[in-house]
Amino acid sequence: MRGLFDMDRPVWKWLGKLPEMIGLSLCWYICCIPLITFIPACCALYDAASRNLVADEKGCFRRFFRTFVKELKQGIPLSIVWLTILVISVVGLLGFSPEQSSSPSTVFVAIYTISIAFTIAYLGWLIPLQSRYSNSFVALHINALRFFIGRLWGSVGIFVITVGIAVISTFHFYTIPLLAIAPCLIALLHTIPVERGFRAAFPEHYETPEEE
Repeated sequence: MRGLFDMDRPVWKWLGKLPEMIGLSLCWYICCIPLITFIPACCALYDAASRNLVADEKGCFRRFFRTFVKELKQGIPLSIVWLTILVISVVGLLGFSPEQSSSPSTVFVAIYTISIAFTIAYLGWLIPLQSRYSNSFVALHINALRFFIGRLWGSVGIFVITVGIAVISTFHFYTIPLLAIAPCLIALLHTIPVERGFRAAFPEHYETPEEE
C-alpha cells in the first residue's frame, strides 16, 4: 500500500499534470475559433505538450502562446490549404448515402475516405515539424511526406490515436467530459511515434552533453 501512494509513480505524476492538460486544451480550443489559426494552435499545443509535459520543462502556457504567435505567418496559409482539403473530403464523403452502391459511388467514397485518413496522419508529422524546425513551405511538405512514408506504422498510429480519442470523447453523454483534455491527450500520444522518428532522423538534436 505504501508504494501505491508513492508520488514518484507515473500515475500520480500525470494526475498532477491534469490541470495543465485541461488548460492547454482550453487554449487550443480558443485559438482554433478563427479556423485559419488551426495549424498554429496545433503547433503550439504539440510544442507545449512535448517540451513541458513530456520533457518537464517549465512554463507550458508561456511556451504555448509564444509558439502560437511565431507560427501565425506560415501557419495561416497551411491552415487554409489543409482545412480546405479536409472539408472537401468530409463533405464529399457525407454526400453519399448507403443506398448508393454503384461502382462510381464506391470509388469516390474510397477516395474521400483515403483523403481524410491521409490528411490526419500527414498533419501528424507536418505539425510537429513546423513547430520544431525551420522549413520553407515546400520543404515542410516534402519532409512531412518523407516521415509519413518512411515511418508508415507511426503514421497509422497517429491516425488511430486521433480518430480513436475523437470518437471515444463524443461517443456518449458520459464520455463528453473527456473533451476537456482530448486535444492535449492526442498531442501527448503523438509524441510517441513522432519523437521516435525525429530521434532517428536528427540524433544530434537529442544528444545530451557529457558530464565533465
